[in-house]
Amino acid sequence: VTLANLSQRYDGSGKSVTVTTVPAGLNVDVKYNGSAAAPTNAGSYAVAATVVENDYGGRTNGTLTITKSNALVTLANLNQIYDGSGKTATATTVPASLNVSFTYGGSAAAPTNAGSYAVVATVLESNYAGSTNATLTISKSNGPVTLAGLAQVYDGRGRSAAATTVPAGLNVTFTYDGSANAPTNTGNYAVVATVVESNYAGSANGTL
Repeated sequence: VTLANLSQRYDGSGKSVTVTTVPAGLNVDVKYNGSAAAPTNAGSYAVAATVVENDYGGRTNGTLTITKSNALVTLANLNQIYDGSGKTATATTVPASLNVSFTYGGSAAAPTNAGSYAVVATVLESNYAGSTNATLTISKSNGPVTLAGLAQVYDGRGRSAAATTVPAGLNVTFTYDGSANAPTNTGNYAVVATVVESNYAGSANGTL
């Protein structure tokens, strides 16, 4: 008794091994993990093939391996904007609706802060295998800036503009005609106020 077709791929149908005998055409009883039913799901199954004839006896054993079928995974929602909440990618699969796990920079936790994160999406199914990689980009949120204190009187000290932000209290840097030094002398100075935050971006221009 000789077994063949011991490696097959899951497709939803029962998978049977092929049995040949010498002499040919003998009746053979085949069991898969002790059951006569041909297995469907991916996995390994102990095969026992026994000749059932009045004038012949014989048997053999083997292992039927049904491998997982390949699943296609496509990622979406890879460009998002910071809002303080965790940001997750989404995945579609072929076949549809397979269970997918995600990691972001190696962590299962959805990232919150602005930045770029390596995404790995992996199918978690008993009969399907598949994965894909991409990058989730969380952009900085807009932080509007309003300038104030643009009209001042010379008193020999450096004169700085002021700024308010939305949300309030963001860190802002100033330049005056391109310099970080607050000007002292009378005159007109081009002011650029820039938000310096990991999760917010914004700027405003004016004249001091």
